[in-house]
Amino acid sequence: MKFFTGRVAPEPAILIAKTPHATVTYPNWLETSQIDGADLVLTPIDSPEGFIPTLVLTSVADTAPLMDASTAAFHAARARHPGAYVLAVDLWHPTLDDSAPRGRRIIFVYRAENGQDVGVAEWVWATGTHHLHLSASCSPSQWTGYSPVFDGIAAQLTLTADPADVAEAAGATGDAPLDAALSARAGHPLESLDGIPAPTFLSAAPPVSTEALQALLTGATKARIGAAYGILARADRGTSRARELQNAGWIDGECRLTREGGAAGTALAANRPVVIVQTRRADRAAVLVAYAGPRGVLVLHDPPLTEASATDGAARHAVVLDPDHVPTFVSAWLGLTPGWPVSEEDEQITVADLAAHVAAADPAVEPWTEVLFRSEDGQLADAVSPSRGWLHLGPPVDGIHPLRAEPTAAVFDALAASVSRARA
Repeated sequence: MKFFTGRVAPEPAILIAKTPHATVTYPNWLETSQIDGADLVLTPIDSPEGFIPTLVLTSVADTAPLMDASTAAFHAARARHPGAYVLAVDLWHPTLDDSAPRGRRIIFVYRAENGQDVGVAEWVWATGTHHLHLSASCSPSQWTGYSPVFDGIAAQLTLTADPADVAEAAGATGDAPLDAALSARAGHPLESLDGIPAPTFLSAAPPVSTEALQALLTGATKARIGAAYGILARADRGTSRARELQNAGWIDGECRLTREGGAAGTALAANRPVVIVQTRRADRAAVLVAYAGPRGVLVLHDPPLTEASATDGAARHAVVLDPDHVPTFVSAWLGLTPGWPVSEEDEQITVADLAAHVAAADPAVEPWTEVLFRSEDGQLADAVSPSRGWLHLGPPVDGIHPLRAEPTAAVFDALAASVSRARA
C-alpha cells in the first residue's frame, strides 16, 4: 500500500513547447499565454514592475531564402515602430561545417507611446516553406538580466523542418540586395545592411561649463523651504554661471533648482560615472560621460565627430535622461550602425598602421575612428572602419594589436549593463 506523503513531484526546471514549426525549450519561471496569430508566447510568472518582458514566436508561409527573410524583418521593425533604431544584425545558429549559419538575430530599440524605450531581439529562420520569427522584448534596464535567457532559448530552438531544406534556404541567394564583398569573405550569402538608416544625432542640449556645474553642485546641497531641490549660493547668483544654468532649465528666475536641475546636481554629487566614451579621428576627439544619480542620469558630451564642434572644450552639452534612454542616446552619439562581424583568422594590425588609419592624413589609407568605452565592468577598445564596421582591438603585443570584427550587439550590451548599474 502506498501512502500520500504530502509531497508533490517538483516541476522540471526546463519545459518544452512544441509548435507547428519549432520545438522551444524554456525555463520553468516563464509561462505560456495566448496572443492572436502567435505560435507561442512566454512571459515571467512573477512579473517585474514596469515593462513585462515577453517572448513571441510567429510563423508565416514563405519560400524565400533566409537573406530575404532577414532583410524583410529589419525593414518591418521600422514599419511597425516608426523611428525604431536598428542596432545590430548578427549571424545565428552557426554550423560545424562552415556552411551558412541557419538564422539571424536583429536587435533594435523603439520608443513606446508612453515614452518608454523597449529593446527587442528578433531571431529569423527560413525553412524553405516558412519564415519563423522569435521576438523577445524588455526594457534596456532589464536587458542584462533577460538577454542571456532569451539568447539561450533561441540557441536551443529546434526547427521541425528537414535540416537539408533549412540549409538550402540559409545558403541561397534571394531578391534582397547582396553584400558581395563580405559574402565572398564569409563564403555564403550575406544581405546588404546599407538599407538600414544611420542614426541622426544633433547636440540639442545647451553647453554647460565646469564652473556652472560646480555652482549647481553647491546649490544642490542647499535645499530649504520653497527650494526643495536646492538654491544657488549667493556668490553664484546673477553671474554667467547662473545664466548658463537657467538656459539649461536647471534653475528658475529666483536661482532655485528645478526638478531637472536637482536631478543633475544629485548625479554630480554621487560622482558615479557609469559610462565614459572617448572617440578620436584625425584632429578631432570627443568625450561623453554619464553620471548615475538617484533621480536620473546626467550626460555630459562633446559634439560627436560627425557634427561640427561648437564647444570650446571648457563646456559640454548637458542633459538629464531616464536611465532606460541612455543606451539609445549613446549609441546614436557614437553613430552605431549594424555591420557583419566577419573576420579572417588571426587578423592583426600594427600600432603604427592603426595610428595611420586614425590620423586620416593619407588619402590612400581608409580613415578609421578609434573608440574607447569604459564602465564599471571594464573597457572595450574598438576601431570603426567604413568598409568593415566595428573592429575589436586586443591589447598590443610587441607593437601588434589582435583584430577581430566586433558585433555591434556587444556595444549595446555594454551600454545596457551600464543602465542596470544606474538603476541599482
